[in-house]
Amino acid sequence: MKQNSHNSKFAGKRILVTGGTGFIGGRLVERLVMDHGASVRVLVRNFSKASRIGRLPVEMIPGDLLKQTEIKTAVKGCDYIFHCAVAGFESSEEKQKHVNVDGTKHLMEAAQKDGVKRVVYVSTAMVYGFPPEGDLDESTPRRPDTDIYSLTKTEAENLVMEYARVHSVPAVVLQPTNVYGPYAMAWTLNPLWQLKNKRVILVNGGDGLCNAVYVDDLVSAMLLSAIEKKAIGEAFLISGPSPVTWKEFYGKFEEILGYSSTVEMSAARALDYFAKKRSRKSLFKEAWAILKEEHPVRWRIRDSREVDAIVKVGKAFLPGSVRSSLISRIRNLNGAAVSSISNGSESLKTPVEKPVLPLGPASIQFYSSKVRIRINKAQEVLGYAPRFDLNAGMQRVAQWAKWAQLL
Repeated sequence: MKQNSHNSKFAGKRILVTGGTGFIGGRLVERLVMDHGASVRVLVRNFSKASRIGRLPVEMIPGDLLKQTEIKTAVKGCDYIFHCAVAGFESSEEKQKHVNVDGTKHLMEAAQKDGVKRVVYVSTAMVYGFPPEGDLDESTPRRPDTDIYSLTKTEAENLVMEYARVHSVPAVVLQPTNVYGPYAMAWTLNPLWQLKNKRVILVNGGDGLCNAVYVDDLVSAMLLSAIEKKAIGEAFLISGPSPVTWKEFYGKFEEILGYSSTVEMSAARALDYFAKKRSRKSLFKEAWAILKEEHPVRWRIRDSREVDAIVKVGKAFLPGSVRSSLISRIRNLNGAAVSSISNGSESLKTPVEKPVLPLGPASIQFYSSKVRIRINKAQEVLGYAPRFDLNAGMQRVAQWAKWAQLL
C-alpha cells in the first residue's frame, strides 16, 4: 500500500542503501523514493548495473565495502542504513569472505562512529541450515551448511549483533527465506530459465515445503524494522503468509510459460540420476554443462568481445548455411524449441527433447525438506503483515516477465 510521503517517518531522511543496484536493494530504493519521499544515497561499485535506479532522484556515490575510507564517506550524515550488498554463490570463496564479513565490519564501524539511528542488515534464513521437517523460528540453533555463503552470512550476523550488544549500534537483522519477484535471479529468473531449457525435477513429487516471500513484503519488513524500537538487537525471520509446496511454486512458473516442464522423482531416484550423469561426464562435458546451466556466465561469454569477433569472422568468410547455424547457436543460447500438439480442441505447446536437470545431494535435501518457517516474532514485534500470497505475487511476476520479454 502506498504511503503518503509527507506522513512517512522516512520523508526527508538521508538513507544509505548498500546493494541498491541489486534485486532487493533496488526495490527498496524505489519504495523509499516513490512512496516515502526519502533522500536516498546508494553505494555503487559498478555503475553499469545502476540502470534500474538511474531513473530516480537518488545520490549514487562510488564506493567499495572493502575500502574503509569510501565507506566512511558514504555513511557520513545518514540517518538510516540498509545493508543489502552481498557476494553470493556466483562469487569466489575469497570474495564472499571479504564482502560478506569484512565489508559488513567496515560498515558497522562507520555506523558506530557516525551515530546512525538504525542499521538494518539483510541476512538469510540459510543460517539455520535445512532441517528435514518441523517448525523453525528464531530460537532454532544456527547450523549453517558447509557452503561458504551460509557460513559468511552467519559470521556477518554475529558481527552485527556484537556491535548492537557491545557498541550500542542500533542494529536489526532480517533473515528472509526464498525471495521472488521481478528481477530476482535465484527464485524468478532461474526457474524460468530452467523450465524453458530443461525438465525440472520435483523431488518426491514436489511435496517439500517452499517458504517463499514476495520482494515487496520483505521490503515492508525492512522499513518496519528501521523504525520499531523493540527491534534493536533482534533477528527476524521473514517469509510469506504460509508455505506452499514446490509443486505449487514451480507450477505457477509453468502457468506463466504456458507449458509443463517438470518431472517427478523420489529423492532416491533423483540422487541415483545425479550420480549416473556425473559419472558419465568428461571434463569437457562438465564445463559445457556448467555453461549451459549457469545463464549469467553464459550471457557474459555470449556478449564478450571475443565471441563478437567470432560472429564477425563467420559473417565474412563462412558459407551461408554454416554461418547461419553458428550465429543462431551463439545468439540464441536461451531458446527452447517447442512444438504444438493437438489436445482435443486446444493446442498445447510442449518443449522438444529437453534433458532433465540433475540435482545434487544438497539440492535434493533442500527440496525434500518440510520445514515450516514461523514469522510470529516479526508479526508481533514489527507489526509485519505479508500481503502477497503465491497467487498475488506470481500475478506481478507474470506481468513483469511479459513486459521484460522473457516469455
